[in-house]
Amino acid sequence: MIDNWPTVRHGQNGLHMAEVEDFHPSRSPGPNADSTLPGSVLLAEELYRLIMRTKKYLWHTAARTLEARGESIFAWPVLCLLVRNGPTAQREIAYRTGQHPAGVSRLIEEIEGQKLVRRKVDPSDRRRQLVEVTAKGKAWVDSLTPPVFAAVDQAMGSMSEEERRMMRKLLLKLLESSDGSV
Repeated sequence: MIDNWPTVRHGQNGLHMAEVEDFHPSRSPGPNADSTLPGSVLLAEELYRLIMRTKKYLWHTAARTLEARGESIFAWPVLCLLVRNGPTAQREIAYRTGQHPAGVSRLIEEIEGQKLVRRKVDPSDRRRQLVEVTAKGKAWVDSLTPPVFAAVDQAMGSMSEEERRMMRKLLLKLLESSDGSV
């Protein structure tokens, strides 16, 4: 069981993350590990948990910043993806953002109603629709990027610039060894 998962609630502007009362990034990673496992397995397990907890911590930081402005953490990664990558199929959006396809479908309907995105037929496969960000959606991302990343920068304040660059280098090395599916 995974502890401290953020919970969501329906709010005036759609889905929002509720506060995680007892979350703190420096909490120890859980019960004692099985000492019969090889050291490399224990290290892999610990790294996995630390990366997941770090992701949660930074996600929570971004969510609080967005919610303070009445905006949705769920719309944020979708719109950022569309600004960065251009028109994208809905299934690919779900995969790339780690959100459930049905939830992405509802979210796209919501943000399409707000004129932040629009759907269009994929010229390479007329059976498929692509989602693209509108000028209003791009302006939304552009207006929220500075406060969100200022909050994330502050959350990482205990790390020097050199440590951050090293972490980026190591994470990129790990991703480069993947099969390209992420």
